[in-house]
Amino acid sequence: MNAELVSSELDSEPSWSRPTLAEASDDLPSWWNHPPCRLAVGQASRSGEGAARAFGSVPGSVRRAREFVASVLGEWAAEDVSEDVRLIVSEFVGNSCRHAVPREGDPESVPVVVELRRLGERGGVLCMVTDSSGKAPVKVDAHHFAESGRGLGLVAAFSSEWGWNPLVGGGKVVWAVCGGEA
Repeated sequence: MNAELVSSELDSEPSWSRPTLAEASDDLPSWWNHPPCRLAVGQASRSGEGAARAFGSVPGSVRRAREFVASVLGEWAAEDVSEDVRLIVSEFVGNSCRHAVPREGDPESVPVVVELRRLGERGGVLCMVTDSSGKAPVKVDAHHFAESGRGLGLVAAFSSEWGWNPLVGGGKVVWAVCGGEA
């Protein structure tokens, strides 16, 4: 445990807090509830500052999402964060395909939306993945012989900040910021 993060007085407020998604960039208000987050499987959306694509909730979508990220970041000349964002998207999409698919229905028709946004003056790239589950991602302390459980630790290591927010109308967005000002 990091003693710097532990209050020395039981009644005192914590001296730090994780920034919210809205605090991550002042120039993109309410961005996680705008229409690209609600794309159907196979749909895409692009603008000068963002790109989004919806994939089915199946394992093959992880590879396709990484390819989408590499393509967009190549167009934006953001190769400096490409590997980090690809790793993070792999984790987020993999978790969505594994944990956020309803028991009923065809997983191929349940969308997982990958969205990338440029962060303007702050620099860097915001990576967001939305799915239909309102359940929070859970970071676990995986045993060194465990076959899973290290993904969100990798997300924390390869991003300057990350978190999740519930979506209006259901579901959630899991996000990470890579590059730019810390």
